[in-house]
Amino acid sequence: MKNSSTKIITSGNICCSRFLSEDGAVTVFPGQAVDPSTQIAYRKIWRKHFLMNITEMLEISSDENIRDYLTIKEGEFISVGEVIAKRSGKKTQVVTAKISSRFLGISSGSLIFETDPDDVENVIAGFPGVVTDIVPSRGAYLETIGSYLQGIWGNGKKGQGILLSMDMEKGGIFGLDNITVDIAGAIVFANTCLDPEVLKSSAKMSPGGLIFGSLSSSILPIAMKMPFPVIVTDLIGVGRLSDPVHMVLGENIIRFAYLYSSSNGTQNTQRPEIIIPQEEYVPESESLLKKLKTGDQIRIIDGFHGGELGIVVELLPGMENDSEALSEMDRVKVCIDQNTEIVLPLSNIEMINVK
Repeated sequence: MKNSSTKIITSGNICCSRFLSEDGAVTVFPGQAVDPSTQIAYRKIWRKHFLMNITEMLEISSDENIRDYLTIKEGEFISVGEVIAKRSGKKTQVVTAKISSRFLGISSGSLIFETDPDDVENVIAGFPGVVTDIVPSRGAYLETIGSYLQGIWGNGKKGQGILLSMDMEKGGIFGLDNITVDIAGAIVFANTCLDPEVLKSSAKMSPGGLIFGSLSSSILPIAMKMPFPVIVTDLIGVGRLSDPVHMVLGENIIRFAYLYSSSNGTQNTQRPEIIIPQEEYVPESESLLKKLKTGDQIRIIDGFHGGELGIVVELLPGMENDSEALSEMDRVKVCIDQNTEIVLPLSNIEMINVK
C-alpha cells in the first residue's frame, strides 16, 4: 500500500490540529505557549449523582424560591468547601460543598449534583508550540517553525527524543545488533524491520520512538502493542524510506523530534505526525513560587475548573516569595469570578504573561 500524498515540510511554518472526537472541554486559549504535555482538551463521563435537600439545610419553607439563596449556577463545577447557598438574617445559614461535583439543577426542593468523573478522552499538544486558534468544545490549532512529516500508519502512542539513524549503507534494516543503549530515549529511523521478535526486544531499551519507511502487515499487530510510538512513513509491505522522507529526517539527525499518533484507532483519520521544531524546547526551570504574587493572572491546568482564568488573591502560609522551603503542598487561592474563590496546588496552575 503506497502513499503518494504524504505531507512534507522541509523547513517552514507547521500548523497541527489537536481535536477531540466528540464535544468536550477546551483548556487552552489563543496565544498560549504550550509544551508537549500541555492538555488541549478533554471529555469526561460522570458515574454518580446525588441530591441535597437545600430547604432543610437552610431551614426555609418549601414554598420559598430556592434560587434566591443559591450562590452557584447550573452547569458550574463546585470544589470542596465552596459556598453553595446562603441565607442571611437573624440566623445566618451557610451550605458548603462536601465533595467536588457539578451542579445540574433543582428538583422538588433538592439540588442535583453529579460526581466521580472518568476521563474518556484527553488531547495533549505533543510538541512545543503556540495556540493560534480555538475550535469551541473540540480543540485547537498549534503552530511552530521547523520540519514536518506525516506517516501512513501509527500505533497511537506519543513520544520524543533525539533523532538517530540506522546505518543505511548496510540496508537500513532494524535488527538485533541495533538494540543497544544508544537507542535509549532516542527516536530511531530505519528503512524497515523484518523480524517481529526484534521489535519486541527493542522495548527493553525504551526508545523514544521508531520510524520506519515500511512495515509488513504481519508485524503491525506487534507494533501496535509497543509502549512507545511506531510510525510508518511510506508503505505497508517491504520497502525503504522514500527519498524526500529520508532527506528531511537525515538533515535533522541529533535534533529533537516529536512523534504524535492518535489513539482513537480507525475512528480517527488523522495521520501520525513527525514534528522537528527549529528551536529546541527547554522546560522552564525557575520555580513558579519565586515569581508568583498577589494579583497575577493564572490559568488552571486541570480538574473541574481546567482551562479557566483567574487572579491570585492569596499566597497561603509558607508560600511567601522569600521562602526557601518548597513543598508539594504549596497552594494558592484563586478568584475565578465574583462568586468563586478556590484553593489550588501550584502544580495545577500556570502564569499568564501579559505583555
